[in-house]
Amino acid sequence: MPNSSRLLVKRVRITLQPNQYVWIPINTSNKHYEEYSRGRPSELLITDRKVCLTFVINSSEENPLADKFIASDLNFSTIDSTSYDGKIISVKTEPVNRIAQIQNDFSRRRRRLQLHIKNPAKRIRKLRETRGRQRNRIKDELHKLSTKMVRENPDATFILEELKGIRNNGSSSLKGKRLRTYLNRWPYRMYQSMVEYKSPNRIIYVSPGGTSSYCPVCGDRLEHPTWAVSRCRKCGVDYDRNRLFSLAILLRGLRLCRSPFTVSADASWQLMKNEYLYTPRGPEAGGAGWTEAANAPNLNVCIKYTFRETVF
Repeated sequence: MPNSSRLLVKRVRITLQPNQYVWIPINTSNKHYEEYSRGRPSELLITDRKVCLTFVINSSEENPLADKFIASDLNFSTIDSTSYDGKIISVKTEPVNRIAQIQNDFSRRRRRLQLHIKNPAKRIRKLRETRGRQRNRIKDELHKLSTKMVRENPDATFILEELKGIRNNGSSSLKGKRLRTYLNRWPYRMYQSMVEYKSPNRIIYVSPGGTSSYCPVCGDRLEHPTWAVSRCRKCGVDYDRNRLFSLAILLRGLRLCRSPFTVSADASWQLMKNEYLYTPRGPEAGGAGWTEAANAPNLNVCIKYTFRETVF
């Protein structure tokens, strides 16, 4: 079956057994066949009465570019988003710790099955069943998250990170193994694809390199005393790491769209900057990562936007 989008698929080959095939002709009289066949042939559904061939059409470039932008930073426990419509509208954090909970529960369940089931055939069958249940549960959670995001912002263009090759960056140390485990578990690409086909507007992917290294406010180098804190010496404050990264993704996406950060956007930052500051969760959390600058007055924050020419 040809994979080129320029050739029309005339028939489908179905494998009955090794080296034995059957060719089924495709009904090309459908009025949408020529349009559909321009895409990539995907799944084949065989029923008692018909054989259905589906095509994947990549129409993201044809979708319009909205005036409103939403930049999202995907993490293990949260999805942090910054909304922009000529100015910064809101900063939201959506918890996704339910996904990690499902993965940990099924991981413990599989370990128990491997220890207590001695029959190899039964053990393999049970492990396959638990993997299928885990996959269905995670898909359900991701569908709910993506549907909620798109329904709340039907007129927005989403800016996401291009995270190819991120799973190859772990080290061989214990910390690296743990990090690779979370990276392999987090289905970030599945969530992005769901948002992409549910949204009627174009999806923009930006390079993630450097978003955690430089402050999007002043352009100075960032420090990370703890995982949740991004400290900028020039600004004099501690930022919430994930929310600040969503702002960096937004600025990078606006630059790719050739939409400058306007004066009204600068004024909106003055009103919304407290949303980006790191605040300890409680009085007992005033240890690691806490500084007096985190709760400093807003006048201490220097607002000067500089765009670095790197990592695009």
